[in-house]
Amino acid sequence: MIKRGGYGKKLKYRLGFWPRLPDKDSKRTRIWIQAVSVGELSSIHSILHSFLSSSNFEIVLSGTTSTGQKIAEQKYSKELLASGPFPLDWFPFSWLTWSRIKPDLAICVDSELWPEHMYQAKKKGIPFCIINGRLSDRSYNRLRKLGIFQNLLIPKHLQILAASATQEKRWQEIGVAKDNTFSTGNLKIDISPATPPSDSKKDQRKKELGFPASSLVLAGISTWPGEEKLLLDVLQEIRQTKIDARLLLIPRHAERRNEVKSTLSTFSFSYRQRTLPSNNTSECIVYLADTTGELIDLIEGADIGFLGKTLPPRDEGQNPIEPVSMGIPLVIGPACTNFPETCQELVICGAAQQGDSIESVMEHLHSLIENEELRLQMKKAGLKWRQEQGSPTEKTIDKLLEFCKN
Repeated sequence: MIKRGGYGKKLKYRLGFWPRLPDKDSKRTRIWIQAVSVGELSSIHSILHSFLSSSNFEIVLSGTTSTGQKIAEQKYSKELLASGPFPLDWFPFSWLTWSRIKPDLAICVDSELWPEHMYQAKKKGIPFCIINGRLSDRSYNRLRKLGIFQNLLIPKHLQILAASATQEKRWQEIGVAKDNTFSTGNLKIDISPATPPSDSKKDQRKKELGFPASSLVLAGISTWPGEEKLLLDVLQEIRQTKIDARLLLIPRHAERRNEVKSTLSTFSFSYRQRTLPSNNTSECIVYLADTTGELIDLIEGADIGFLGKTLPPRDEGQNPIEPVSMGIPLVIGPACTNFPETCQELVICGAAQQGDSIESVMEHLHSLIENEELRLQMKKAGLKWRQEQGSPTEKTIDKLLEFCKN
């Protein structure tokens, strides 16, 4: 909280002192949606648009991170009934917020389990649903070990719209009733581009980043500490073979910019920094994208991608769907426990390669950079996979409308 800042804004909301909302209209359904951060907020954009465009609903949107809150206010503040930080999940704060919002349906996104929040819904007889429900390997294993204490976190009235059939089974195994679980698909699929950028758009994006259109751009996608160093090492080795490779670094947390710059300083590469624009139009070797919420636009210029948070000691992984949907061949580290089924599917269909060690990851990156035919094969495989996924958003909206009618 101290590192990212912004948590002091609307602090009273976190203590339950949300504004008193207008009296409820019996003809309108009031929905309270809780989306932790930017990623969750992006995944529900179409769902929000669908409900906000109908006079039958009024939406209250809460979030946890300061960045997510800022984006929510910028995009939706004029259309929402109210928005603000999610209250601390203790009785007085949660109870007070519920007494002021008075929703007809409560929704959480991804894998949020707030015991007091769910208890308030149960106590008031309000349907409670988790959409895009998914459990990482770590969360799944921990929840399975709770035994008789599962009921504290898994109330009987909880409804799950799971991100996959495998995820649906996981929720059932930790105690959610089978009749309350449904596989609707991963919402992040629908926020990914349906088609890759055109060649001209890709060339233009490279030019904006300071790269020649003819260069080969490797993108570090949502990288974590240690991963930038690996990518810079690969870049240095590749350029020594006279291949014109460039590197686009997109750290997962923009506030790590000074740490990444310190790593960059140990190499002789010229670089640009997104938050420090200049009139210098000369080409660079590395581009540091130290901002938030621009990933999809930035990777339009990428030819190859490395998926962040997948190198030891991290194993959670970032979202692989966006780069693959844009036709970017993807290299993944030894583990991606946040998206295990998706990564497995992508490797099996040929859209991604996964290394079982740091050395193996570097080898995969080398072979992709050096083999144009392999890149093209992986691009085609990724685009085919994307088209086969359908629209999880439509399935989710249909199910939520059912909950509203009940």
